[in-house]
Amino acid sequence: MRNVELGDFDHQEIEAAARALWEQHDVYRYDRTESGPVFSVDTPPAYVSAAHLHVGHAMSYSQPDFVVRYRRMRGERVFYPMGFDDNGLPTERYVEQTHGVKAVDMPRAEFVALCLAETSRTTATYERLWRRLGLSVDWSLRYSTIDERCRRVAQLDFLKLYRAGHIRRAEDPILWCPECRTALAQADVEDLTRTSKLHRISFGDGLVIATTRPELLPACVALYANPADPRYQSLIGGTATVPLFGQEVPIRTDDAVDPEFGTGLMMVCTFGDGDDVLKWRRDKLELRLVIGGDGRLGELAGGFAGLPVTQARARIVERLAETGALLASDPISQTVGVHERCQTPIEFQLRPQWFVGITEHREAFRRRAHELVWVPEFMRRRLLDWIDGLKWDWNLSRQRYYGTPFPVWFCGDCGFTVLADEASLPVDPLTDPPPVAACPACGGSTLEPDQDVMDTWMTSSLTPQINQLTAGDDPALAPMSLRVQAFEIIRTWLFYTLVQSQLRFDRLPWRAVMVSGWGLNEQGRKIAKRDLAAGNGFNRYDPAQVIDRYGADALRLWATKARIGSDLRYHEKDVRAGRKFAVKLWNVARFVTERAGGTADDVPVPERTAVDRWLLSQLAETVDEVTAAFDEYDVMRAHQAAARCFWSIYCDRYIEMVKDRFRFPEEHSEADRASARATLRESLRVLLGLFAPFAPFVTEHLYQQLYRPDESAVSLHLTSWPVVPAEWRTDRSDVDQLVIILDQVRALRSRLRLGAGARLSRLVLHASTPEARRLLTAIAEPLRTAARAESVVEGEPGHDSGVPGITVDVVR
Repeated sequence: MRNVELGDFDHQEIEAAARALWEQHDVYRYDRTESGPVFSVDTPPAYVSAAHLHVGHAMSYSQPDFVVRYRRMRGERVFYPMGFDDNGLPTERYVEQTHGVKAVDMPRAEFVALCLAETSRTTATYERLWRRLGLSVDWSLRYSTIDERCRRVAQLDFLKLYRAGHIRRAEDPILWCPECRTALAQADVEDLTRTSKLHRISFGDGLVIATTRPELLPACVALYANPADPRYQSLIGGTATVPLFGQEVPIRTDDAVDPEFGTGLMMVCTFGDGDDVLKWRRDKLELRLVIGGDGRLGELAGGFAGLPVTQARARIVERLAETGALLASDPISQTVGVHERCQTPIEFQLRPQWFVGITEHREAFRRRAHELVWVPEFMRRRLLDWIDGLKWDWNLSRQRYYGTPFPVWFCGDCGFTVLADEASLPVDPLTDPPPVAACPACGGSTLEPDQDVMDTWMTSSLTPQINQLTAGDDPALAPMSLRVQAFEIIRTWLFYTLVQSQLRFDRLPWRAVMVSGWGLNEQGRKIAKRDLAAGNGFNRYDPAQVIDRYGADALRLWATKARIGSDLRYHEKDVRAGRKFAVKLWNVARFVTERAGGTADDVPVPERTAVDRWLLSQLAETVDEVTAAFDEYDVMRAHQAAARCFWSIYCDRYIEMVKDRFRFPEEHSEADRASARATLRESLRVLLGLFAPFAPFVTEHLYQQLYRPDESAVSLHLTSWPVVPAEWRTDRSDVDQLVIILDQVRALRSRLRLGAGARLSRLVLHASTPEARRLLTAIAEPLRTAARAESVVEGEPGHDSGVPGITVDVVR
């Protein structure tokens, strides 16, 4: 251990030096030519659809990095890439909002160029932050879901699934967002509860329906009643006339109709919801589409044509009231499906799309969900619930600009599907010629490109395959070790990746999944854009500003305060506590190097003092506890164990007990001082290893300054995880009792208003049992030095020491 002058703690200087070292020596590079176990991580490719990341993102990315750094130190070859999800609707909407444009109003090439420029700028910002935060990513493995490699993987996967029969093209009712003007998958829809009105509308002859969507009257194709409902039994098989629009519709029965809701008579339209779709398809009802892709009513609406849905609803209600067909309008709490990106209520359209068949594989997906190791375990239920609730196959088609094109052309004469050659991927059918000059089916010469692009999750769900390709098809990555992600994308990123792996390879994509919670503001709400509003001063939710002020280690240590999967409130005081640790570790290292630096005492553990052996035993137990916690992905418990040892055992007790060996050398033997020097050097080195995953910057700097000259590893993070010798595991019961007594001495000092550094003239102890007298004989001298007393004497009974049979008192 070197004897160096550490100087003052400066986190910015420390972080810059560590980053430079890691980059210079390529510390985190994955080398597939080496041997040994691989720990591979499927990292969430961050959406490039936000101007600012916040401290919640720093938390969710730091937590898996703790595990990654631990695994690396355990000798595993770490494959840790970083990707950016920069294609698809999220990015398009961000670009539209940022630049005040609409994709539909621009030439496609111009809008795509705008998206590329914006994502390039934003990904650079993200990467700078991840590097500053200390993520131990191999940046040579970086990928972008819009880059050529990822487009090739997605198009190849499409062709493979299509040829295997898992993908079909069909003209089915599809979920549609009128605002974004694109098809959606079930996973893109979330529930929104709102206040609406339930309108009671007369269809004549005593027939009354109750609906929240009178604007769908022109699309009405049937009325349904429960077959057991006596009110309508005589009408079943007849017809009714739709008010205002006049079409005759059949009256049918269905056991699913709730007689207690509204009037017990259900209006079926094409299409208002999934039940409408089911009855239309099953009973072969008429098709009357009235809402267009732009969210406006079409020709079937007559005089209401061209109106947006909400305006049409109001106008139709007014007209119904004028004709006497509106019987009542009552407030009602209603849950509607909305597009999660823009919160617009979804509609249905009917147009040809590409679908992945998933509903028929429900049981296979459930089996995989049970095979997967979940951290935390309760998150498994979220996936199972999603699988159980599947209603639709996965619609891959999106009517947008910025995404991966389908490698497909259609014959303009017969509709035959022409697929791209695999060797030519990636292709863009809008600009690239088809692989054949004429239709193989009919010989037609008009081959038209598919105008749609793929759902963004089609590419994102292939991250294991993208990673494997990036690593040169390394078989050690199939399946990967760990998927890390947030809980809100279990139904999308996790589920779709599981789908891809099951349908393509009949296996899990990874062995375990680690699901993070949310970072919350002080009031317990998810940190939102309003919390990140630009201001003139310090923004406590901006991770870059937090790092500027307190350091990356401090922000990372805040992330240890939540168990994996739990939400965590952000309080600046918790980050300040993280900085306090970094400063304390720095000062402890300065103390150790001042006392033990530049020496090479080789004192066998059995010959060391009882206090020194006590510390080593405590450290051995802590290494065991931290290791076990990390093996279970319990990063909070791992940090708590390490922190408890550092603060309570090392700083508050051990260092206080050994200080006087150096402060008053004349009162202590050279052997005792050599014992302390050896123990200080060894124990600090273990502590640096234990805290390396959590606080990589300060621990790296101290390693470089104090230990690297004597070790071969270029970085602390390439050294082995602490493994303690068996001889450290000694009986420490006597010193445990000493610590208890010492705590009481400190309490007595406090009552007498004596500072921690003030010397006592006498420490008065009284033993009432033979065992107590034996203990006092064994610990009298280390207790005297730890208590900073001139002498230890036996006297009259005093205050309870906390140890049975022993009392204690102090004399100034």
